[in-house]
Amino acid sequence: MPTASSFPTKARIREIFAHLGTGDMASFYTHVADDVDWTVMGTHVLSGHHVDKESFLSNLRWGVEGVFEGPLKLHVTSIIGGDVEEWAVIEMVSEATCMVYDNRYSWSTRWKDGKIVEVRAYLDGLFLNRVLSENGSKAFIGH
Repeated sequence: MPTASSFPTKARIREIFAHLGTGDMASFYTHVADDVDWTVMGTHVLSGHHVDKESFLSNLRWGVEGVFEGPLKLHVTSIIGGDVEEWAVIEMVSEATCMVYDNRYSWSTRWKDGKIVEVRAYLDGLFLNRVLSENGSKAFIGH
């Protein structure tokens, strides 16, 4: 059974997620386990269940490639949990250039040995679908 010390503090979570705020996705994903269980909730084109990091990242690249001018940035607005708990909820707001893309996100994250091992991501799927379709996402080609 994990001990409280195996879970990151709110400060450490904020430090890890700060990479998303600068668009440094590669540095963020070093803190995600290779065998992460990642579910993007909803009924939009990026929703689905992924059994590892590569599957999730491949789907993400396929869905948003060529849509944003520069990196998508996610800024933490609040953290619920962490410290001595296995689960932490990280609420974020997006910043991107294509059209105004100020979607809101909430990721419920489960931690083990300092790495994210499970994610349940929530966002406004209708808004995401509109942005992707209006900006030429491969996810919408042929639909």
